[in-house]
Amino acid sequence: MTSLCSKLMRGALVTLTLVAAHARAESLVLANYGGAWATLLKTVCTDPFMKETGINVTQASTGDSLAQIRVQQTTGNVLWDISPTEGASLPVAQDNKWLLPIAWKIVDPDNKLAPIARQPYAIGAIAYTTALAYRTDKVPPGKKFNGWNDFWDTKNFPGPRSLRDSPMENLEFALIADGVPVNRVYEALKAPGGIDRAFRKLDKIKPAITVWWTTGQQPVQLLATGDAYYVTAFNGRISQLQRENVPVSIVWNGGSQTVSYYSIQKGAQNPKAAMQFMKFCWNDPQRLAQIARGLPYSGFNADMYKYLSADEAKALPTASVNAPLQFTFDANFWAAHQKELFARWQAWRLK
Repeated sequence: MTSLCSKLMRGALVTLTLVAAHARAESLVLANYGGAWATLLKTVCTDPFMKETGINVTQASTGDSLAQIRVQQTTGNVLWDISPTEGASLPVAQDNKWLLPIAWKIVDPDNKLAPIARQPYAIGAIAYTTALAYRTDKVPPGKKFNGWNDFWDTKNFPGPRSLRDSPMENLEFALIADGVPVNRVYEALKAPGGIDRAFRKLDKIKPAITVWWTTGQQPVQLLATGDAYYVTAFNGRISQLQRENVPVSIVWNGGSQTVSYYSIQKGAQNPKAAMQFMKFCWNDPQRLAQIARGLPYSGFNADMYKYLSADEAKALPTASVNAPLQFTFDANFWAAHQKELFARWQAWRLK
């Protein structure tokens, strides 16, 4: 009898272990920045993926993905299968060997994605732009606001302004305002004296900055209330204001186009399912078109434009009329110089 009970208990334990393993194998945790993006992903990607594959997808919200990836890798307690690694996060995580290589035979077997989206350790999900936005009803009569030169021109374009509280992109914007072509902005920034040149230019606009914003919603609120006339903001937020009939316009000229990358952490519970999801969500042209309609951020499978109208397409960062006007944010530059330039920025802000 005792032997029989032992066998039954062992069998039950084996069954529970197999069930637990199966549950882990059939689940996936996707980290992102929450809000409207998470809601859109649920509609366009996660719910349809679960229905088609039977793999459960849970979304986890993060405000600082790199810090949390570092903790998960340091402790060995990896909670996320797919992690956002945009900006300087990707080169830092890659250099620290915290990520798994992407199996492009699974994620992009037909080589449909643009090269910038096919990184060894990340997929480019969408592109977004930090652009100039302005209140059209605050521009002086007879004048046209065209870009960074005008942002710095407080005489002809008076009024309160707002920039992000960060050296990232502001140094680039300052150099463009100082006459550097958009396609040579990092060449100028890396040149001897380039950083000093950018800070000297920022000295000139600093007194006109009434708010140094820290969250993406701040410049949108400032425009909506009229507390700022000229701001930098994410292009999707500007489009949101336009849909609400706030008199605002976007300037693509001199914008900073950033690729929103997603990676798979080393030690992830279900890397194969993670790669299946990447293909399903960010390499399907019809889904990318749906994403673009929900938020004007563009994917990297060009076939998405077959499913978008001309008006829908022209609102996207990678549209043919907009892309040449912008520079691509250089994450490698900022990964290499972030510590020193953020320290200098804080000292400059406190002057």
